[in-house]
Amino acid sequence: MVVGIPRALLYYYFKDVWIDFFRELGVKTITSPPTNKEIVKRGVALSVDEACFSSKLCIGHVDWLVGKCDMVFVPRFENIGIREDFCPRIFGMYDVIEHTFKNANLLSADVNILFRKREVDAYMQIGQQLGFSAEESKKAFEVASEKAKQIHAQALSNQEKLIEQDGMKVLLVSHSYNLHDSYVGGPIVEYFDNNDIKVIFDDLVDTKEAKQKTKEIHGNRIYWKINNDLLGGIELYKDKVDGIVLITTFPCGPDSIFNEMITRSICDKPILSLMVDELDATAGLQTRLESFIDILTARKKGGLLK
Repeated sequence: MVVGIPRALLYYYFKDVWIDFFRELGVKTITSPPTNKEIVKRGVALSVDEACFSSKLCIGHVDWLVGKCDMVFVPRFENIGIREDFCPRIFGMYDVIEHTFKNANLLSADVNILFRKREVDAYMQIGQQLGFSAEESKKAFEVASEKAKQIHAQALSNQEKLIEQDGMKVLLVSHSYNLHDSYVGGPIVEYFDNNDIKVIFDDLVDTKEAKQKTKEIHGNRIYWKINNDLLGGIELYKDKVDGIVLITTFPCGPDSIFNEMITRSICDKPILSLMVDELDATAGLQTRLESFIDILTARKKGGLLK
């Protein structure tokens, strides 16, 4: 039995749990490669035009896995708490994949706290579909969750040390599946690295602290969990960086509102808003990044009013 894991969407939030969960059960996994032009091409061809680019990438990654594994892992996360809902494109992705790849064998389970479908219950269900007992599956999930917490704590500690270092810093704000995708966020991160500008990731944050920060400043107006966490991350990091970069994949509905809130509420930091789609136009991206760095440099030297 080989389980295929698409390197897209929720993978970037739960990959440590997923990989260790299957490893604890002794199940072999294969993960689709970092996004490349062929995956983009296939994802766009198999998707409807109205889908956001991130969803199209997920379809491309599933397409790469079909035929290379026995089952493709596509869990459905609707929410993980009250007012902690994921975007409909995320929790509806299972249905899209099921109807796009009719011969694919999908491995899935629902997570919806409002309907008493807990995360641990979902993993127990997944394990049972693979022939393991509920007890074995639950233990594997608990071990994997603990390891994932340790990995996150270490990554957060490393970023905090980076913030304390001298030099110019920018805060990259976007969904994890955009920030850490080699095709979407990769070129942006690489560009800043090549220009000796330290990159701080807004998604790398204590989510409980970020959620509380968002509630203190913006109340309960933010409906989507990911945007709620990102907004709290901005509040925690904004005074420690020189500029903020908002990365959105076209046409993300939640981000269209979220980005407008950010640009209107933060007036003392340069903000660059970037929209990424399937069009391979890196030249225009580089020009905007160059201009943004010029602005940051001028402010650092006192050449622009703050």
